[in-house]
Amino acid sequence: MVEFETILFEPATDGVATITLNRPDRLNSFTRRMGEEFETVWRRVREDEAIRVVVLRAAGDRAFCTGSDQKEGGWRRPGGPFDHEDPSLLLGPKQNRVWRPLICAVSGMAAGGAFYWLNEADLIICSEDATFFDPHVSFGKVAAVEPTGMLGRMAYGEIMRMTLLGNDERICAETALRIGLVSEVTPRKTLWARAHELAALIAAKPTVAVQGSVRALWEGRSLPAALAVQNALKYAQLGNPIGEAQVDRATAPKARWTLR
Repeated sequence: MVEFETILFEPATDGVATITLNRPDRLNSFTRRMGEEFETVWRRVREDEAIRVVVLRAAGDRAFCTGSDQKEGGWRRPGGPFDHEDPSLLLGPKQNRVWRPLICAVSGMAAGGAFYWLNEADLIICSEDATFFDPHVSFGKVAAVEPTGMLGRMAYGEIMRMTLLGNDERICAETALRIGLVSEVTPRKTLWARAHELAALIAAKPTVAVQGSVRALWEGRSLPAALAVQNALKYAQLGNPIGEAQVDRATAPKARWTLR
């Protein structure tokens, strides 16, 4: 295991690497140090062909992440408000040109800056005790980057409700499933195992097909529908000949699918 101060990184087993937020005493809030460590980890993920999927989870019983550590700060520079840096540039896989799928396994509180990861996740599952909220406006701060990143995953009205109610309301696991924030709810004790199970199923699929699909869909989120389809076509043109060479459909084993 590679040693870090704020996270635990477990290299790939069966194609799945695991990152664990490891500041439970600070509710896994992130610091500039954590951002720098994530930048290093995403570079490692991008360059390691053995890693096909990443699972992100959190240590401790209380929180997945509660956003930026307000005691440490470090994101605002002395030059003025426009020198403020976006933590997602370090924290997020897509911002670091990582097209391996990211599965977030959420337990406890996921608040504010936790959405930097949730926004860029390809699958989010959570435990029955998970809660989601954005406290920015309750503290007199504009909630902008985090809720805007949810556009395309949650309905506009649900995003706005979470944003404007701030600390006065939390989204429970059942509601998160209903509004599309998560795709599955599990008991707390099986959350990590289930996340790895899903990751392993994806990791077993051809790499080019998986990463091309992730990139096409991610880029399509920010484009009008017609342009998104045009943009997606290039990934099919580039990736499918390779995908066909990797998998012979005539002899490919039948999947033992499950019903969700």
